[in-house]
Amino acid sequence: MFERNSMPNISLRQQQVIDLISAQEYCSIDALSEHFGVTTQTIRRDINKLCSLRLAQRHHGGVSLPSTLVNRSFLSRSTTNQDEKRAIAAEVVKQIPDGSTLFLGIGTTIALIAEQLVNLNQLRVVTNNFQAAHILSQYDHIEIWLTGGKLRTSDGDIIGDGVGQFFDKFSADIGIISCAAICEIEQQKNHQALCAPSSDEVIFDEYAMEHELGEAQISQAILIGSEQKWLVANSSKWHRKANAKVANLTQFDRVFGEKAPNSN
Repeated sequence: MFERNSMPNISLRQQQVIDLISAQEYCSIDALSEHFGVTTQTIRRDINKLCSLRLAQRHHGGVSLPSTLVNRSFLSRSTTNQDEKRAIAAEVVKQIPDGSTLFLGIGTTIALIAEQLVNLNQLRVVTNNFQAAHILSQYDHIEIWLTGGKLRTSDGDIIGDGVGQFFDKFSADIGIISCAAICEIEQQKNHQALCAPSSDEVIFDEYAMEHELGEAQISQAILIGSEQKWLVANSSKWHRKANAKVANLTQFDRVFGEKAPNSN
C-alpha cells in the first residue's frame, strides 16, 4: 500500500484504486466501477491519470501494478490473492497420491501447497523453495530434500548453478512450478499448399515466464525431471509481464488456476 502523502497530485479514489491493485495485483474496470459506484468512463479517466504517472499499467478491460524487471518480495506477494491461491493449493493437493515424489518450485502458491501436504503419507519432496521446506520440516512423515545454493531472503528461495543439477539427481512423479507471468508470444507458422505460394500465419502461444533467466532454467530442470508437469497460476499472472521463457502452456499436463476474463 502506498502512503497518501507520498503520492503526486491524485484524488482519494485514485489512491484507493492503487491500494486495491496493490492487494489484488489486477482489477477489472467493471469491478472498480461497481466498487466505487461510478461509471466505467470515470474509472477509465482515473486509470489514465495513474498510468500517466507510471503508478499503474492498463490492460484490455482492467488495470494492474506497473511492470518491473524483478519480482516483488515473498512477503509482499504472500499477502495478495490469498483466497484464490489457497483454493488452487487445495485443488492441487487433492490430485497428489500418497507415496509420490514431488518437485516443488518457487513461489507463494507453492508454499501454500506445502502447508496442505500434511495429510498425505510417504511423500518425498525435493525443492529449492526455502519457505516450503521450512513448513514441511514440522512433519516427520514427509522426507525433504533441500537444494544447496544462495538463499534469497527477500524471495524465500535458493538459486545458483547447482540447483538445477541437484534436481537432475532425482526423478519425480509430479513437478509443480509457479511462474511470474503468463504471456502471449507471437509465433510465425508457415503453411505451404501444393502448387500454391507459401503464406505465413501469425498466431500467439501462451508461455509461463519468469523475471530472471536463472529462475526459468531451474523451473525447466524441474519439468525435465518430472513425469507429470503441473503449473499453478492465479488469475493475476495473465495480466503481468516477464521476459524469461519457462515453457509453452501446452507442455503442462495440468494448469491449476483460471485466466480472469477481460471486459471491454
